[in-house]
Amino acid sequence: MCDTEKPVTPTTTEETPSVPGWVEPALDAILATLPFAADKLAPLRASYLDCLAGCGRAGDLDMEHDACRKGFLRALVDTLGLAPDATRTLEQQLEKLELDISAQV
Repeated sequence: MCDTEKPVTPTTTEETPSVPGWVEPALDAILATLPFAADKLAPLRASYLDCLAGCGRAGDLDMEHDACRKGFLRALVDTLGLAPDATRTLEQQLEKLELDISAQV
């Protein structure tokens, strides 16, 4: 098989959207305050991080972050039954995290 006939496979050098390295530990510290096991939070956490990573670098980054945060909070309420007072506190913590991300972009 010649090179032109080989299937294309991704390599580790391909760039994919990602959040800055400090974001995941910061998010984990925030989520550790919630009354849910890490394995229950894992898929929702991953979706939120993916959403943040996909936010554009131009345009209204804050609006894109807002959409990610609102979706994450809605999923926590709908899936895990996050209480209203915990939702408000978490929203404030996530807003701060997103402002820190925006400040470094």
